[in-house]
Amino acid sequence: MQLLGGGTVGEVPVPAGCPDGFLEAFYGRPEAFLDPEVRRSQSSWRFVPRAVAERGLARLRDDLASGRWDERYGALREAPEFDGSLRLVTGRR
Repeated sequence: MQLLGGGTVGEVPVPAGCPDGFLEAFYGRPEAFLDPEVRRSQSSWRFVPRAVAERGLARLRDDLASGRWDERYGALREAPEFDGSLRLVTGRR
C-alpha cells in the first residue's frame, strides 16, 4: 500500500441476483455456467483449456442433478451477498 500513497483495500460484496454477469455474480446460481452465452460473456473462461472446462461443466451438471452441489454449497443460494475475491483498491496522491 505504500506504493499507493497509503491507500486502502476494501471488500466489494456481490449482492444476490447481481445482473452484471461477471463470474462471481452467479455465486448462488451455478446453473448459469451451463449456458454457453453466459460463459462467452466471461473472459476468464478463455484461460481454461477446453477439455478442462468441459470436465468441470460435466461435473457441475452432475452435481446439480444429484443435489450434491446444494448439499455442499446450497447456503449460497440464500446468502444476501457474497464476499469473494473482488476488492476496491484506492490510492492517494
